[in-house]
Amino acid sequence: MARQEPLVRAASAVRTVVEQGADDGYAGLEISGDRVLLWWKGAPPPAVTDTARAAGVAVEVRAAEHSREELRAAADRLWRSSGVEHGGQLQAVKIISAGRGLEAAVRPGRKSPLAPLPELGVPVDVVEQESPTPTSRCDDGVPWYGGLAIRPSGEWGGACGGNENLRYTCTGGFGVHIGSTEYLLTAGHCAAVGETLLDGAGQYIGEATLRHAEHDLVLVRTDAADRIWDGVPGVSDFTKPVVGWVWTFPGQSLCYSGATSGANCGYTVVKDEYIKFCYEGRCWSDLIAAKRKGRFSVAGGDSGGPVFSLINNSAWIQAAGTVTGTLQQTDLLGNKTEWVIFQDFGTPTRDWPGLDTINYLDPM
Repeated sequence: MARQEPLVRAASAVRTVVEQGADDGYAGLEISGDRVLLWWKGAPPPAVTDTARAAGVAVEVRAAEHSREELRAAADRLWRSSGVEHGGQLQAVKIISAGRGLEAAVRPGRKSPLAPLPELGVPVDVVEQESPTPTSRCDDGVPWYGGLAIRPSGEWGGACGGNENLRYTCTGGFGVHIGSTEYLLTAGHCAAVGETLLDGAGQYIGEATLRHAEHDLVLVRTDAADRIWDGVPGVSDFTKPVVGWVWTFPGQSLCYSGATSGANCGYTVVKDEYIKFCYEGRCWSDLIAAKRKGRFSVAGGDSGGPVFSLINNSAWIQAAGTVTGTLQQTDLLGNKTEWVIFQDFGTPTRDWPGLDTINYLDPM
């Protein structure tokens, strides 16, 4: 960094002149070895060349095929025609250095069926890449990860991660698909069919399209992902990949991840299955319970969150269900026991034949 200081000062001086209006033909700046490379379409104006000569280091001007202004305009047209925000498959568009052209990214496995791109007058390289990881479960992005904060449109809810600008009422479960259609699976009491679901920041996720009220399950049609959020909401958010699903059995150890409580483990599936379970006038069937001794963790807003088992040295997870609620008990000696009540993942596979997780290990 110390060696590059004079190069950075020189490049900054040139960039300042460009930003002040001498930008016709500018394509980019690069620090390379002992010099600054200035990429320009045509000849730089005197204000730029004078600044480069006075920089005190070598500033080498190289020819560019396209200016940054041309590439930005082309990138904007490309995104409006083929970006995910506009119904296309492109996850990202970036300008290739040296004014050569554009690079457009699609999710792995999506390159071959990509619709024809518009004629832009600049080269476009299409690459496959994983989507960037959003910053937090409270403010997620496309494709949506399980464990994210969600709320129906029109509802406000609590402050996610303590941020009053990020509001939620429930937690998303898992990214799933039936054939080629993707959904976010969550608790049925979190949304009714036809309701629009938003993330904590109020971004549109999708519409609740299929619901099994008795099993406390709902499917939100959207672009979902093969990962879930882990860590403490708004503090230490990170993600883990989903590699299929498992049935649940008495004695099995499980974890869950909620937008209120974060990730918690140490729950053991109990022997008895709830044929009926009612709370405040709402009743559900075929629910499973897993208990843990110690502190209480499940809280309001965790409903719908993923219940899962850990494999591959805890690096991967397998879907086991979605949270419905909790039971808590403290005995006369102060010993605490908590039960997580959840719907096992096998149930939605019966309710909607063909349903499966979006699997990290499956080719897209």
